[in-house]
Amino acid sequence: MKEALIAKLQAGRPVALSAEEAALLVEALRQAVATTLEVPLEQVADDARVFDELGLDSIDVFDTLDQLSAEFEVPVALEELPEGVLRGGGETTFRDFAEGLLGYFREAPRPRPQA
Repeated sequence: MKEALIAKLQAGRPVALSAEEAALLVEALRQAVATTLEVPLEQVADDARVFDELGLDSIDVFDTLDQLSAEFEVPVALEELPEGVLRGGGETTFRDFAEGLLGYFREAPRPRPQA
């Protein structure tokens, strides 16, 4: 299933993600957060506050997204991510963080301004 998801992501946004594909992305994100923060995977629970409780910061977000980009062979346009994914607030949970990322893949890219 991962190979099929990689192909879908590489075809470009928006991506119609099945429940299984979304779950695969969320679990990969959970693993990337745990790896970046050097915490046990169990600590990255759905309701864990990623910025306050786990200590994620903006540099960690970039590292996490780099891992995800490498695993799924698709770039993530940081400027198009929801604010809650990049900086979040004290109450941003892992679930919120993951939903922001899924929303990014499900939406069409923003048009780039003409120079």
